[in-house]
Amino acid sequence: MARKRAAMTNATIDYSRLVKAADIKAQAEARARGPAEVSVLQAMIVVGEEKWGQAMAIAEDVSYPWAMRAAIRGATMLVRDSETMDTLAFLLGFSPEDTDRLFIEAAKVTL
Repeated sequence: MARKRAAMTNATIDYSRLVKAADIKAQAEARARGPAEVSVLQAMIVVGEEKWGQAMAIAEDVSYPWAMRAAIRGATMLVRDSETMDTLAFLLGFSPEDTDRLFIEAAKVTL
């Protein structure tokens, strides 16, 4: 009884397209933290007028570095891992978890 042999083919694997388990986990964690960017207006709406106003009053204090004050006044977008966002989070009294919630909730605001 003759056995049929399966035809052998060569396969090429493009390893640059493989995603590692650690990368998948990091991507899932980043998605859980919300988007990387939101507009200042979206953030303002979530934070609320009173708390935002308090933070901006502190940001206007001339005892803070001019560049920091200028960056906050001139921002139109907030980028999660930026110095501007770190400073704003400090002014708002936000923990990293509060910042995550801000980005998640701000992304839901449609303008």
